[in-house]
Amino acid sequence: MERILLVTNIFPPHIGGPASFIDWLGHALSQKGYRVTVICSSDSPVEPSDSKRPFRVRRITGRTGIEYNLKISAALMYEMLRSDCVLVNGLERQVWRVSQRIRKHYVLKVVGDTVWETARNSGWTTMGIEEFQVASLQSPQLKRISDERKQYLKQAAAIITPSRYLQRKVLKWGVDPARIKVVTNGVPLDRYSQFQPVRRSEPFLHVGFSGRLTNWKGVETLLLAVQEVDGIDVSIIGDGPELPLLYELTKQLGLIDRINFHGRVNQDKMRQLLAKIHVLVLPSMYEGLSHTLLEASAMGIACVASESGGNPELIEHGITGLLVPYGNVEALKTALVRLRDSEDERYRLACAAKENSKKFDFGHTVKETIDVLSKAKF
Repeated sequence: MERILLVTNIFPPHIGGPASFIDWLGHALSQKGYRVTVICSSDSPVEPSDSKRPFRVRRITGRTGIEYNLKISAALMYEMLRSDCVLVNGLERQVWRVSQRIRKHYVLKVVGDTVWETARNSGWTTMGIEEFQVASLQSPQLKRISDERKQYLKQAAAIITPSRYLQRKVLKWGVDPARIKVVTNGVPLDRYSQFQPVRRSEPFLHVGFSGRLTNWKGVETLLLAVQEVDGIDVSIIGDGPELPLLYELTKQLGLIDRINFHGRVNQDKMRQLLAKIHVLVLPSMYEGLSHTLLEASAMGIACVASESGGNPELIEHGITGLLVPYGNVEALKTALVRLRDSEDERYRLACAAKENSKKFDFGHTVKETIDVLSKAKF
């Protein structure tokens, strides 16, 4: 195993779990002597930062359309044929179609339920993720996407999930347990060593959210929670389809002076913004194993998250952070007021989060990932 191909739908300067994971993994594998290539969708064919990476990045511009699909298929076929192993963390359908033609398998990392996400984003369902798992699919589009997922899961030599929560989901999709390996997400702790918990020197509580603004992230819950609470402002980092609605809700709630929308930023800027907040809030309906929570914890930031998805695998309520029911405005408000009014508790949780982050060293993630790749039959 010398040449490794990593495939992702997003990559820096975009932020997000797959972007961070593939970038960190590319660096770690290169340092171990592997020859790494990354294929990703991109807004531009070249990024200046790529010249500083110890691995090759092939950026395919565009994200839809015939021309894009032809370009991504040609790039995947060429790179898959010359690689010893392939790890897929996005663009699953495109990889699956190419793999059928060249009779080559891949390792697939499942970070969420793409069928449900597509249904929510497209307005085809209003169901929550748990309800959706047992529902009968009526939409022809959803049936087609679900059938495709069965095929690209079947074509995978092995499947990685970052949490036990997602492992249970994949099992319900009919995958043999022997083909699934839980490899917990991690963070390269050395990159966060300069960040330490700091006691608040002001009465104001600065709260932040970072991530893609979709209709299951629950950011509207955060806005409603701080509406009638003094002494709290909010920074929202990221963009997505819900941004216009969230901005309009901010105006309707009279919160324009207290809510700061920073839009899409690169990873360095994101860390600069996170370093200025006291509490990271992740009120989403579901998460696989959130990179945002991992990074905030490694920076020594107190975290408040929904008790959904993989979040309880990262946060022990009252010990390393606070968990609240998804969509419960009053519970989230109570948690934020609690941390606003008790700096001792907020600081204690920040210190505990920093200590807990040591359990999620990216070095372990790399070791386990290499183990899966080396045992898979491509």
